[in-house]
Amino acid sequence: MKHEAGSRRQEMGRRVCRTGTFPFGTFNFSYFLLLVSGILLLSSCSLRKPATAITADIATRGMIAVETEEDLYVANESALPLIKIVEVLSYGDPENKKFQGLLAKVYGNYAFGFGEVEMKKAKDPSEWSERVKTFYFKGKISGVKALSSGKKTIENVPMQDFVKYLKTFGKKDQGALFWTAFDWGSYINMNRTDIIEAANLPRVEAMVDRVIEIDPEFNCGAAYAFKGAIIAGNPLRNGGRPETAKPYFEKALLSCDGKYLMNKVMYAEWYGVNANDKRLFSSKLNDVLGSDSAALPSQRLANELAKERARFLLNSVKQLMPRED
Repeated sequence: MKHEAGSRRQEMGRRVCRTGTFPFGTFNFSYFLLLVSGILLLSSCSLRKPATAITADIATRGMIAVETEEDLYVANESALPLIKIVEVLSYGDPENKKFQGLLAKVYGNYAFGFGEVEMKKAKDPSEWSERVKTFYFKGKISGVKALSSGKKTIENVPMQDFVKYLKTFGKKDQGALFWTAFDWGSYINMNRTDIIEAANLPRVEAMVDRVIEIDPEFNCGAAYAFKGAIIAGNPLRNGGRPETAKPYFEKALLSCDGKYLMNKVMYAEWYGVNANDKRLFSSKLNDVLGSDSAALPSQRLANELAKERARFLLNSVKQLMPRED
């Protein structure tokens, strides 16, 4: 009997290691973090900081469980609880830069991947528009905290010294740099009448340039795609020539052997629309729909989101590009 019980325990352990599945269901990363956050909030001050430091590492590595999700329903249902849990953990250790960087990422991912699509689909987009703006703004604030040291922040460094200041950030800061720039730039894009915010766009672009300088392959060339979006979507930046953004999108498409589908969506949505290039727009989006989302397992969720966004954009082509050339 003891031998049988031991065998069952060993098999249970192997099952968990192989699949992440327990006898009572699938391991849920969000619920795990919720349990940990509850324990941390009840811990004494002397234990809390080292415990939250460990949890920050677990949470950062555990994002793989989210990024490899293939079911958009599951991902959507899990996204907001995950964000709230990371907020709770960050509240327990507000100086922890890993939590702040992670918040910048999850806010930006949710706003772009889920919020913007809901906003575009809604008959009255105002509610979702405000929600998306809030997420981008929160992401920018968290990212700034992740990149700040003492009283010196990336917001108060004079622009003439900014590029030099960015040189102090290296490989370990790349994620925080990218997601801060992404959230900040996206917030600016959604508040185009705000002249004060618009004045920060060169700062955002410089941060994207630094990400590319550190590692152009970061996140499958996402920085190239975002740089292209900044140029294509800003007539003052491109001098009325959105085609100046094309080289950046084309470099993005080369990353990860072209298997990261969101780069093609960005190319169509930002360059195709602004250049009124309907052929490129349709070609890239249909390429996305005809591609295998599982070809890049580490970015399965991003690829599924790319397909959903591509379907919506193709159905909206007449509204997006009414002009006939």
